Amino acid sequence: MKKLLGLSFLLCVLAACQSVTPTPAPTPTPDTTLIRQQWQKSPHANTFDQGKGPNTYCARCHSPRNWDPAAKIDPQPNCVSCKFAFDPAMRIAKSNPPVAKVDWKDIGCEVCHKTENGITLSQIAWLDNATGKYEAVADATALCEKCHTDTETIRHKRDVSKSAHANYGCTKCHDAHSTVASCSTQACHPNALNPAKPILGHDKAHATVSCIACHDTAQFKVGIDKPSGMWITFRTNELMGRSTTAVYKSHAIVRAVDCNKCHAPNNPWGLKPVESGAK
Repeated sequence: MKKLLGLSFLLCVLAACQSVTPTPAPTPTPDTTLIRQQWQKSPHANTFDQGKGPNTYCARCHSPRNWDPAAKIDPQPNCVSCKFAFDPAMRIAKSNPPVAKVDWKDIGCEVCHKTENGITLSQIAWLDNATGKYEAVADATALCEKCHTDTETIRHKRDVSKSAHANYGCTKCHDAHSTVASCSTQACHPNALNPAKPILGHDKAHATVSCIACHDTAQFKVGIDKPSGMWITFRTNELMGRSTTAVYKSHAIVRAVDCNKCHAPNNPWGLKPVESGAK
């Protein structure tokens, strides 16, 4: 009888040992090397520019961790700490002092992703420097529009409401980390530069003409971007009584093209006119 009891006890001990839940292996830290490489090539990784207001007011979007919620715009001429192309030195505004380049934070991972204990999570959220807390966003487009929007002084909104991409979110075309968008490499228009069937304008003669230059429907000015040599759209902004014209990649894209936008008679580039109504 004692032997039976001993055997039963031993079996119970063995069963208990077998039921012990093993310690789970730690979740491996994902390799973000490629993501960081993509980000480092993006405009978000290097936003310091004296011509774009490296100050505590404009930093709300250009470098959120340098933003001072109390900063404001001063009266002209030194409304913001900035250096226009024609200025010999930076203008200094008392209510939005400049931030030294060495202290400038750019737009890092922690601005768009929750970061806890030095670990950046995949979850997207907006870092509100006024509270030091993260604000939930509905999707990537809502996150982008925290900065890419219009205010009383600036126009940064990208309007696609009347374009062929009206229902697209930002990351449908733009890589979330490099911000690069390409009509031909995003699997949407893979043969745009070498179509199986000839398409007017998709030829060697237009190799330096961007998709936007032809397919823009917002009536932006078209011209050559000297650094890249590409034909692109330009937009003129009025800010604090001054107007500036700069490259602006239109998002108002449609399929139809009016060739006379560039090839009109007496055009400033000496391009050969096309037949009236050519599209």
